[in-house]
Amino acid sequence: MDGVMSSTKSISSTGEKLRRSPPNTYFPQVTFLSEEILILVQRQGNALELCQITWEDPPVLNTLCVLVLPALQRGISCVMVECQGDQIVAPQDILARSRRLPFVSDPNATVLCFTLGFRQVFGGYDYLRSVSFWVRRSSLREYAVRGGNQNYPWDSWGPSTTRWTDWEHGLAPCRPGGSRSALFPLLIEVGTGNPIVIRDFHPERVRRALSRSKGPSWSDGRLKVVTESSMIEKGDEFLDDIISSLPYCEATSEKRYGYHEVLIDDERIRGDDEGTLDVHLMI
Repeated sequence: MDGVMSSTKSISSTGEKLRRSPPNTYFPQVTFLSEEILILVQRQGNALELCQITWEDPPVLNTLCVLVLPALQRGISCVMVECQGDQIVAPQDILARSRRLPFVSDPNATVLCFTLGFRQVFGGYDYLRSVSFWVRRSSLREYAVRGGNQNYPWDSWGPSTTRWTDWEHGLAPCRPGGSRSALFPLLIEVGTGNPIVIRDFHPERVRRALSRSKGPSWSDGRLKVVTESSMIEKGDEFLDDIISSLPYCEATSEKRYGYHEVLIDDERIRGDDEGTLDVHLMI
């Protein structure tokens, strides 16, 4: 569970139930946007449900809005959902963190990374397809604040506020740190390793990078800025190709590493090489 605050813990300690729902209504993943606003992922509805804890007696969980995800093919359902991102930092802790770190992430620019898994059987073999998308916490909070228990179709909210990637392209996203997310290769090149790829979704960093270019996107080899839309193919799971356009900067390390996973926070990049943990300062 992501970023559960003390006020929410008090509910679990008293055994209060915020809501009773039929089995398999939601995936077990719960992500908090704030101390009182959380995200549930609907199994049948294929959507993000933003809810708020209302401090009544007893406390209740009210739906603020529903953000529908890209439509699936008939007979297809998601079998796994994972959401990763920084834990919620209490306001009084932000100053303390900023004093001991080289820089601290802007809470309004931090991103969450959702991964959806689909399993099918072809010729007796299991096939698992994973896709992921990044979205800023602030974008989700904007819809939560509107309230009204409205349903927002995918085309009305998703393409402009998310950026999708398909694991079949060879890179899988790691847990974001602030507005940044590392991607690591699913297959490691023996003997040479792979470069580390970092994506930064902070809007101010994207703006500054674009100020040095003449077009909406640019690349100089290891560094690039992407503001144009990208597409992942619908495959056998989705009804249509998925278009997304959340801007980002991307940096690729010059050196190559044999890491199996990369972790990132405000201060460091940590590479895991079968039990050996290397640490690199963020630059």
